[in-house]
Amino acid sequence: MMPWLLVFSALGLQAWGDSFWNKTQEKQLSEGLQYLFGNISQLTEKDVSAMVSRKAWGAEAVGCSTQLTTPVNVLVIHHVPGLECHDQRVCSQRLRELQSHHVHNNSGCDVAYNFLVGDDGRVYEGVGWSIQGVHTQGYNNISLGFAFFGTKKGYSPSPAAQLAMENLISYAVQKGHLSSSYVQPLLVKGENCLAPRQKESLKKACPSIVPRSAWGARETHCPRMTLPAKYGIIIHTAGRTCNISEECRLLVRDIQSLYIDRLKSCDIGYNFLVGQDGAIYEGVGWNVQGFSTPGYDDIALGITFMGTFTGTPPNAAALEAAQDLIQCAMVKGYLTPNYLLVAHSDVARTLSPGQALYNIVSTWPHFKH
Repeated sequence: MMPWLLVFSALGLQAWGDSFWNKTQEKQLSEGLQYLFGNISQLTEKDVSAMVSRKAWGAEAVGCSTQLTTPVNVLVIHHVPGLECHDQRVCSQRLRELQSHHVHNNSGCDVAYNFLVGDDGRVYEGVGWSIQGVHTQGYNNISLGFAFFGTKKGYSPSPAAQLAMENLISYAVQKGHLSSSYVQPLLVKGENCLAPRQKESLKKACPSIVPRSAWGARETHCPRMTLPAKYGIIIHTAGRTCNISEECRLLVRDIQSLYIDRLKSCDIGYNFLVGQDGAIYEGVGWNVQGFSTPGYDDIALGITFMGTFTGTPPNAAALEAAQDLIQCAMVKGYLTPNYLLVAHSDVARTLSPGQALYNIVSTWPHFKH
């Protein structure tokens, strides 16, 4: 089982007049949490006795509905400065303000996190255990999002808050919401998710990619790419789709066999493939030419959605995975900063990627008809 990854994000509130914490404050906060996470591998069962329900803190009658499949392998912990509070009454008021901000300013479906820990040492229910939060693009469907709030500006969370977070993590593991297989935390700086969203954020981690070895690829030796690529081409396979990992791995093998055995290609035709399970599968990868779009294969990355999307688009998990991959490609230098994103049908005589998918990707950054 894949170990869960702990991602820590220091979040500002520029929309409310605060800016990002400076490096000294961020370092102090990170150091203040080292004790909390240093011995996380030795968590023991604890109860979350001070849980404040949505009703108790006065949550607005809105709600997200996308289900979260648990246990998840990823825990994302945020820190939300600028909402100082030290008792349940004030923290409840601050949380109502935060929910309102997420819903009315950020067009969210609810407060962004699964649970929040106030500086008063209480755990506050966000969207709960079984619903996806909207806290970290690229991780929402595979993670729990917890957040500290109420901390005085420039200070680490209080000892009571740190203990409450420790208990919450332990409870999540013991109750089967969070995988018991984990590694020591990786602390990274995240984007300012409460400020107005930029068209592109370069701070987000690259998505996980299922390697060729994991889906049983044949060994091949094909022409190399000249990087960075100038184009990203969105394609669909026009065959069956897949919704779970086992199905998707089999489908990728079948597609490779089709290309090699029937189409007499060097390898599978795409650099990467996206399943409806929300995973990205390595095709020929970053450094090898694909075989899907003559005239572009040596200067473009081919990203294909597995399935037929003429009438119905891919699900949200697949679309989000593809967007994350494209952003990662630019950040890592596999795509030029001024790359062009095109649909397969715009550069070849084909119905790919299907009208339903075309209608969506045509709204993405860098798209050119």
